[in-house]
Amino acid sequence: MKYSYKINIFLLILIILALSYEIVRDTFTKGGDFIGYVLVGNLILNGENIYSDPVINTWPPFFSIVSVPIALMDNFNNNLVRFLWLLLSVLAIYNITGIFSRMSINRRLKALPLRAKEKITKHNINISHWAILIPTLLIFRYILDNLANIQINIFILLFMSYSLWLFSKGKDLAAALILAFSISIKIYPIFLLLYFVAKREHKIAIFTSVFTILFGIIPFLVFGYEQTLDYYAFWYNQNVVPFASAGHKNQSYFSMMRSLLTKDMILLNNASKKEISIGAANLSIEQVKLVSYGLLACAASVVIYLFRNKLIKKDSLKSFLEYAFILTIIPVLSPLSWKAYFIFLFPAYFLNYLFIFQFRNSLKASLNCFLRIIFFSSVLLTVFSSEMFVGAYFSDILEAFSCITIGSMLIALNILLFFLHYEKFDKKLKSDRAEQNI
Repeated sequence: MKYSYKINIFLLILIILALSYEIVRDTFTKGGDFIGYVLVGNLILNGENIYSDPVINTWPPFFSIVSVPIALMDNFNNNLVRFLWLLLSVLAIYNITGIFSRMSINRRLKALPLRAKEKITKHNINISHWAILIPTLLIFRYILDNLANIQINIFILLFMSYSLWLFSKGKDLAAALILAFSISIKIYPIFLLLYFVAKREHKIAIFTSVFTILFGIIPFLVFGYEQTLDYYAFWYNQNVVPFASAGHKNQSYFSMMRSLLTKDMILLNNASKKEISIGAANLSIEQVKLVSYGLLACAASVVIYLFRNKLIKKDSLKSFLEYAFILTIIPVLSPLSWKAYFIFLFPAYFLNYLFIFQFRNSLKASLNCFLRIIFFSSVLLTVFSSEMFVGAYFSDILEAFSCITIGSMLIALNILLFFLHYEKFDKKLKSDRAEQNI
């Protein structure tokens, strides 16, 4: 057994042990967002106002209905329901990595020149092992954060991954149903629907819109017409209209802009009660909105222009670059983005590792060097800013300066650069293959 393969197995064992420990530990944890899921489910069962605790319930009314089975299971055995949730979360991660592997690695291996395939076989290394393991390690802090707080973000990513997989196979109806369900639970998957609209993928866009409306009607059947209108109005005014709060825990783009352009104080470690202000300006909230949305509109215009062509091969690696970019920006553009949301960085790190390290011979040395600089800068900001490496206080400081937001934007930039140079990359692979066949 080769040395690199032993490392591969060793890392895999460490990941399994860490996940197993986290499942056991968190099974007996009574905190986390899961408390909110149980609470809103019980409020429905007891016929009470689902927004009686607006701090805990920040989700659309449909989410409360989905939470009813969770509340019923929790009332039966609260440890059992947490164990099942955590176990399913780990299985979801496994399925997500499998979906991305099928959408990119397995297809691209067919295009590799024979020399590369022989090298892989000679060293007893499957290219997918490292391409899955390394990105998993890079987002491992976000996996653990989802498990520790028993959150739903992993499942949302799984739903969106399946939706993209089905869409790439031409199964628009099933893809739309899954996407609409995820939008109805937590609104931020709507960015994927907007992507389909911009790409003029009318079939899946219409199906998703119809299914989303149908899911949105269910609360009217459960709560009644007037009560449901009140719920939607409260949720919209409480969670959609207000501009993002500034705080080290909120790593969204809007929070970053508010922190940068106002003198708002940011609370750091809750235990120390320390506050800092990093504002480079002292604008009003309305002015911050104007600047934030203006910059966002400019950036969005560039991305829409780059992605302007309608998808021809929905299951191509180039299409997958577009999917990965959309998934990457979802937590960045959500008004509220806790660290657990950045589980969505997995496809971006996955593709970055694939292009920079596995397919490096198909890129110019100067370009590869530049891409690596951006890649490692992103890793430093999103991974090595964690408490494990710098301690709780300095981690809060780095997050107050929006380290995860900036790191996510850098990795998204790399995806765009891969997209811009994809034709040259693909041409080089085909050229290598042709030379090998001669």
